[in-house]
Amino acid sequence: MPLRHLRRGFRYIRVLWQRWSPERDRIYHDSLFNKQRVDPFRFSYPGNITIRRFADLTAPFVRDAHRILDLGCGTGEITCELARRFPQVSFEGVDHSQSGIDRARSHVQSLGLPNVSFEVENIEHFQPERPADLVLMFDSFHHVTRPKLLLERLGQSSQRFLLIEPRGDWKGSWDKELDFDWLVHDMDKIRAHLAYATGEPQTTTNCSSLGGDEREEPIEHRYSVEDFEHFFDGYGLEIQGTVAGLESYPPNPEHESQSRERFGRLTYELYVEVDDLLRERNLDLLAKHLVIYAYRGERDERIEKEQALSRRVTPSMPMEGISWTQEIRGPYDVRYLSYDGPRETQTKQNLTARIRLKNESWRRWSSMSDDSPDFLSYHWLDQRGTMVLLDGERTALPRAVLSGEEIDVAMKVKTPDIPGRYLLAVDMVRESTTWFSDAGSPPLLVEFRIR
Repeated sequence: MPLRHLRRGFRYIRVLWQRWSPERDRIYHDSLFNKQRVDPFRFSYPGNITIRRFADLTAPFVRDAHRILDLGCGTGEITCELARRFPQVSFEGVDHSQSGIDRARSHVQSLGLPNVSFEVENIEHFQPERPADLVLMFDSFHHVTRPKLLLERLGQSSQRFLLIEPRGDWKGSWDKELDFDWLVHDMDKIRAHLAYATGEPQTTTNCSSLGGDEREEPIEHRYSVEDFEHFFDGYGLEIQGTVAGLESYPPNPEHESQSRERFGRLTYELYVEVDDLLRERNLDLLAKHLVIYAYRGERDERIEKEQALSRRVTPSMPMEGISWTQEIRGPYDVRYLSYDGPRETQTKQNLTARIRLKNESWRRWSSMSDDSPDFLSYHWLDQRGTMVLLDGERTALPRAVLSGEEIDVAMKVKTPDIPGRYLLAVDMVRESTTWFSDAGSPPLLVEFRIR
C-alpha cells in the first residue's frame, strides 16, 4: 500500500477521534476573531511580523497579476497588506467566519483600500465566478477537510497557487524543527527591561485567553513536502521555508508604545535576516512554515527576477557554536522546583499544596503592590491538555521575592466539579497584565485524579 494512502487513513482516524468538522471550525474562528481588538498594521503588534513576512514572500508572485483570490482569509490583514503594496491588483478575500469578514471589511475602511473586497463563503464548496490569476491561502489550507478535491475544483479557475502552511510530518502534526518564536519573546524582554529602566509608563490589560471557543476545535491537519507534491501532481512546484508565522506572543501584544514600535521594527528585520541565513545554507525547509508555489504551464521568468531582487545576501557564518536556546531573562521568568501535596481527592474540595519556586526574572515580585501584584495560581486541564478552568484561586506570596531568590508557598487549590483525570497547571500571574505561562515560562503540570 502506498505511503500516502496510509497517511490519508491515519488522518481520517484523527478526524473521527478529534470530532473535527467545518461547522466546529467556523464556530471556533468566529469566537477567536471576535476577541481581536488591535491595530495589526503597526510594528508594535507582534503579529505584524507574520503579516509583513507573508506579504514579502508573496509579493514576487503578485506584482503582474490582475485578479487574486485569498481563500480562508480570516480577518484579512495579509490581503490588505498586499492590496496596499499593489494598488493596481484586484483582491477578493473569502472566509466562512462572519466575524472574521466583518473585521476584514473594517480594515478596508480604515486603510481606504479601493482594490479589495471580502465575502462570507464556505471555501469547501466555493466556486469562483470568474478566473483568477493566482489563488492565495495563508495558514488556511490545513483547515480544509478534503484538500485534493478543493484543488481540483479551483484548478478550473486558476493556473497558479501560493500557499503558506505550517510544516507537517507524516502523522499530520506540526513539525517545528527550527522554531524561532523565542526571538520575539527575547527581544521584548530586552525592550521591557529598557522601558522599565528609563521610566516608560507601564500599561495593564485584562489577563484573558486569546483562543477561540474552547468547546469547539478547529480542523488541524499538517502536511509535509511529500504531501504537497501529491496534492499538486501535474504542477510545477517550488517550496521554500520561513520562520515567520508566530504561534505565541509576548505579554500585552495589543499594548502600543514608542519602545514597542521601535523594537517591533527591529524584530521584523531580525526575522528577515534569519530567513535569508537559513535559505543560504539550504536549511529553510526545516523552518516551521512552508511557502508553496504551484503552477501549470511555463515558469514566469519575471517572478524569478522578483524573487532574486527580494533576497539580500548576508556574510557567510558558521552554524557551529550557535545556541538556539532562550537565555535572556525577562520580567516573568520563573522556575517551579517542587510540588508537595495531594494528587488524588474528591470533587469540590479545598486543599493546600506546597510549591517551591525560584524568581529567575530581573524583576522583584510582590503581592502587596497596588499596581499589578503577583500571585501564585493555577489552571485545570483535561488529559489532552485542553483548558477546563483558566482562573484558579489566588495565593499571595508570603513576602517580596527578589531576583534569584527561592521561596516556599502554601498554594490554595479548589478541585473541579466533575470527576475524572486532570492536570493541575501551577502558574504565576501578574494581575491585569499576564499569566507567566503566556510570557514564556511553562507551568508546572501535576497529574490529578478527582473522584
